Amino acid sequence: MLIGFLTIFTIYIAFRVGLDIYESFYIKQELEKEAVLMDKKEYIEAGLYAVYQKIIDIFDAFSSLFIVALLLFGGLWAINYYDNSNSILTIFAYFTIVYFFSLPINIYKKIIDTRFGFNKASWKLFVIDEIKKIVLFIVFGGIIFYGLIYFIENFDNWWIIGFVFVFIVIVIINILLPFFMSMFNKFTPLEDDDLKHSIEEMMDKVGFKSSGIFVMDASKRDGRLNAFFGGFGSTKRVVLFDTLVDKLSKNEILAVLGHELGHFKHKDIIKNIVMIGIMMFGLFFIIGHLPDSLFEEMRITKTAGNILVIGFIISEVYFYILSPIMNLISRHNEFEADKMGASLGGNDYLKSALIKLVNENKAFPKASKLYSLMYHSHPSVLERIEKL
Repeated sequence: MLIGFLTIFTIYIAFRVGLDIYESFYIKQELEKEAVLMDKKEYIEAGLYAVYQKIIDIFDAFSSLFIVALLLFGGLWAINYYDNSNSILTIFAYFTIVYFFSLPINIYKKIIDTRFGFNKASWKLFVIDEIKKIVLFIVFGGIIFYGLIYFIENFDNWWIIGFVFVFIVIVIINILLPFFMSMFNKFTPLEDDDLKHSIEEMMDKVGFKSSGIFVMDASKRDGRLNAFFGGFGSTKRVVLFDTLVDKLSKNEILAVLGHELGHFKHKDIIKNIVMIGIMMFGLFFIIGHLPDSLFEEMRITKTAGNILVIGFIISEVYFYILSPIMNLISRHNEFEADKMGASLGGNDYLKSALIKLVNENKAFPKASKLYSLMYHSHPSVLERIEKL
C-alpha cells in the first residue's frame, strides 16, 4: 500500500515536470514566430518570464516529492516517536517542513519578479508579509485543525461533520476577506468622482450592491494590473489596483469591471463555492476511509494528526486531477463574463484593456492545449479577443 501511494504521487510529479518541460519548448518555438499582441521585444521578454515560471514550478514539484518521500519513509514515524499523542504537533510539524522547503523557492520567485520589473517590495516588507501569513495560518489553521482533530477522535463518521465544519469556515473567511487584505494593503476610497459615478451606474444596472469602491496600493509590492470584487454578502467591495487606475483609461476600467459584474450576474461565485464544496466532500470521503494497512506499513498509529497529514498529501494530487474540469468550467464562465463586459463597457474598450493587461503583466499570449487544460482558469487573450 505504501509503495503504491508513493508511486501514484511520483507519477503525478513526473507528469507535472514533463508538462512544464514540454511547455517550455512550446514557448521557445512560438518565440521564433511573429509576435502577437506585443512588439517583438516585449513578446520575447514575456516568453522568457513564462519559462522562468516553469523552472520554478519544476523545483516546486521536486520539493513536494522529496517532502512526501521523507514523510512516508521515516519522517512521520520520527515525529510520532517524539510524541504520538499530540496530533496538533504532528500537523504543525508537517507544515513547518513544507514552509521551509518552499521558502527558498519563494525567494527565488521574488528575485525573478524583480528582474522582470514586477516585484516592488523590499526584503523588509517581504519578511513582514511572511510573518503576517504565518500568524494568520496559526490562528485560522489552528481553529480548523483542532476542530477536525476533535471530530476524528469523537465521531465514527467524522469526515461528514469535518467537511461541513471546514466548508463553513471557508465561507466565513471569504466574508472576512476585506479585513484580512487590509493587513497587507491600504485601501482608500476612489477619489475620481466621475469614474466613481460611472462605476455606480454600471453596478445599478445589474443590481450589484457594494460597501464601497476602493483603490488598493498594489504598486508597493507588484507592478501588475488587476481589479476584483472582494468580500461576500454585505462585505462586498469593488477593488481597483492603483496600477490599473494609472495604466487604463476610464472606459477600459469600466469594461474590466463590467466583466467582473458578469461573474456576479451569472452567480459564478455561488457556483464556484458549490463546485468546491462537491470536490471537498469527495476529498473528505477518501481521507475518512484510509486503510489501516497504510499506517501499519509506515509504522505509525492511525491518530487524527497522521490521518490529516496523509490527507494533505492526497489533496495535492486530488485537486490536480480535477483541475481540468474546474478550468473548463471557469473558462466558459470567463467567456460569458466577457460578453457582459462588452455589453456594459463596450466591446472595443474591453479588447484594448485586455491587450494592455497582457503587455503590462508580461503574460505570454500563447499556450499549448494540454498545458492550458491543466493550468489555465482563463482562456488566452487571443481566444477572448477572437470571441469578442
